[in-house]
Amino acid sequence: MGVAYTQLIPIQELTPGQVGAIRNQVINNLVAQVSRELSLPEDKLVVRDIRPFHDLAMYGVAATTLTFDEWAYTATTDVADTWRTVTGAGTMGDQRYVALFGIRDLRLGLGLHATATAEVYPAVLSLDVIQVKINVGGADKVIWDLQNMEAYRDNLVGFSPSAIILPQNVSFNIYYMRVNTATEMKSKVQLIGVVCEPRGKLVSP
Repeated sequence: MGVAYTQLIPIQELTPGQVGAIRNQVINNLVAQVSRELSLPEDKLVVRDIRPFHDLAMYGVAATTLTFDEWAYTATTDVADTWRTVTGAGTMGDQRYVALFGIRDLRLGLGLHATATAEVYPAVLSLDVIQVKINVGGADKVIWDLQNMEAYRDNLVGFSPSAIILPQNVSFNIYYMRVNTATEMKSKVQLIGVVCEPRGKLVSP
C-alpha cells in the first residue's frame, strides 16, 4: 500500500490536464467500485452532480436550517479552532455512492450589496471557513486546509489527488472549522465531487 496523498492543491498549481486527470480517475474508480459492489454493469449506472442537502444532508444543523440544495451555511458565532458539523451524523443512502475530491470557495462571487433586500458583506470578504474535515465510517479521512487557496484570490479552488468515498449505507460527518467571528456569516463553500448510482434512482439519462 502506497502513500496516501490527501492534501488540497490550489488549481493554479495544477495544469488543466492534471485537473482533468484527477476528475477522470476519480469517476472511473468510483464507477468501477459501484459496478462491482452492486453487481451492475457500468451502462446501468449514472454519474451526476452532488445535491448538498438531499445527498449529504448539509446545513440541516445550520443557524438557519436549509431544506433545499444550496451551498450556503449560516453559522452562529463560533470560537476559533472549533470544529462544527455541517451535516450531523449522517448515513449515505442505499445504492448511492459519493466521491469528494476538492473545494470551491464561492464567497467572492457573492457581490457587495447594501440594499434593503440583499445581504450585506464587508468590503473585504475575509476567509471564514479555514478547514474542512470529512469523517467516514467513524474515521477521519481528510482535513483540507482552505488557506492554501488564499494566495490565489482570483480563483479559490483546490483539488485533492485522491478522493474521499462515501459508500452506500455508511456513516459520515462533515465538519467546518471557522475563524472567530463576531457575527453570523454565510459561508459559501462547495464540495467538488460526484454521485454514482443506478439509472432511475433519481435520473434516467
